[in-house]
Amino acid sequence: MNHETHLYYSKKIDRTLIEQKKLKQKLAIGSIGRLLFFLLITFSIYHLFHSFQIGWFLYFIGSLIGFLGMISWHVNIKNQENYQKQLNYFFQNELNQLDGGTNSFDDGKYFDEGAGFWSDLDLFGKGSLYHCINRTITEYGKMALASHFKNNLLSKSEILKQQDAIKIYGKQMELIESVIAISLVNRTDYVSFDAVFNWLESENHLHQSKWAKFIRFALPIFNGALIFISLYNGINSLLGIVFVLGWVQISIYAKYLQSDFNLLGKKESILKQYARILQQFEKINPCNSTILQSHQKTAQEAHAAIKELSKISSRIDQRLNLFLITFINPIFLYDIQNMFALEAWKMKHRKDLTKWIALVGEVEKLNSFAVFSFNNKEYIYPSPLETVMEIYASELAHPLISKDKRIPNNISITGSNKVLLITGSNMSGKTTFLRTLGVNLVLAQSGLPLPASSFSFSPMQIFSSIRISDSLQENTSYFMAELKKLSAIKVGIKNNKASLVLIDEILRGTNSEDKYFGSAEFVKEMLALNCITLFATHDLKLSELEKDYPNIVVNYCFESMIEKNDLFFNYKIQRGVAKNRNASFLMKKMGII
Repeated sequence: MNHETHLYYSKKIDRTLIEQKKLKQKLAIGSIGRLLFFLLITFSIYHLFHSFQIGWFLYFIGSLIGFLGMISWHVNIKNQENYQKQLNYFFQNELNQLDGGTNSFDDGKYFDEGAGFWSDLDLFGKGSLYHCINRTITEYGKMALASHFKNNLLSKSEILKQQDAIKIYGKQMELIESVIAISLVNRTDYVSFDAVFNWLESENHLHQSKWAKFIRFALPIFNGALIFISLYNGINSLLGIVFVLGWVQISIYAKYLQSDFNLLGKKESILKQYARILQQFEKINPCNSTILQSHQKTAQEAHAAIKELSKISSRIDQRLNLFLITFINPIFLYDIQNMFALEAWKMKHRKDLTKWIALVGEVEKLNSFAVFSFNNKEYIYPSPLETVMEIYASELAHPLISKDKRIPNNISITGSNKVLLITGSNMSGKTTFLRTLGVNLVLAQSGLPLPASSFSFSPMQIFSSIRISDSLQENTSYFMAELKKLSAIKVGIKNNKASLVLIDEILRGTNSEDKYFGSAEFVKEMLALNCITLFATHDLKLSELEKDYPNIVVNYCFESMIEKNDLFFNYKIQRGVAKNRNASFLMKKMGII
């Protein structure tokens, strides 16, 4: 555990508790203040009813202003208190994770469709890499993080740019904390913007109508004149004309208004959340990071416009207010005025909203990466190589295994090595090593630091066949599911310049002779493709392929040791072929045979 980081979060928690205590005291004082102003309002109203005097009227106005001011002050202090509570929630979560606890943010299990290397490498679900790193709150943030893991960066320059962004942003923890806390304060249920994105491409009916442009100003002025004449002369029938004229105009565009209002209604809260995230992110110091510079520029363009759209959405929601429907709408054409504002916003920003919403996800993804980097200061940033298909790692460990239980390993895969055949008994560490290499390559190609003393790599697409499941729904047996996966791997490799393939004990559903033949032929197929293959197997006969393909096929193993009638594993990979067998030993020890 990093004691410096642990101390950092502990101090932050203490600070938020102190701030919350101060704010509670302010709220108590504010409650007394509101009560006093309310009593003053009541007192002034009592005197005004008994004897109207200008002094008491001014006294009433002053008391009312004071009361409303205290309400506004109370709301502001309450918001500050909620902000401190969310900061405390975040700090407690980080401290809990440093102590070996579970992350309280989403685990992303719904991103695992049961196919792809992410399923074999446990990238999603409880205790997964996603669960470990995720600090996103919005749905777009969650999707951005999941997409980044599934679609790694495969360019050295892009990886280095991402590393720079994470390093620079990770030094601005107070800003990151505030962005996360603001998002938590304004957290809302997910609302899809797909229909809104489609709406951006639709036509603006009101701005294309000369009559609508004229009537939106002319009718409210005319209605105002009629109301004045009606009240001045007592001609009540004129009021009826006002309402009839207003509703006639609104009904002309009713279908169009209702359609667009349904799209933008009920989105005020989520738009406000996005605007506040981007507004806070604007304060970033991007230094020389091209990614952060670009994000900051976009955030500066976005936050005010999204905030404006949230206000329009709020006005759309308020149109259902009985007073607005009955009086304001027909007199001032409230619906039409809002529709003009909505169309004007669309004309100005129709090309940008998709990019802005995506930026919210990118900011939250960066928050997650920066916090991961900050929490693991002992991790190193790997070095991407220009060469094709090489990996060099020292003291490489699995990031999801606790630091006191990790067994690090060294591995060197040069340009000539195409297949690494890894033999070893059950529980010796073969599968864990495959996952260790795969997960760390995901981290490396996400621009993230990882647990090793050194890690150099050629960017590669990852393919795997480690965990196979049959499917009753698709009427697919375990054996056929595996064959489909192997076939998909071959197709995928052909579509990529360089790939890393992780295979664990294929063809388990057939006899030993057929299994050997099929496995050997599959290894030979891999030799002809642009990939490095790590092939874990119990079949020692496959290791003979090293003689036929020297320096191209290389044997590695995980050895078990039997001492004093006990079985031991050191979980260290080494050159050569495994010799010891533990299955029969364990069966005898357990009295099975």
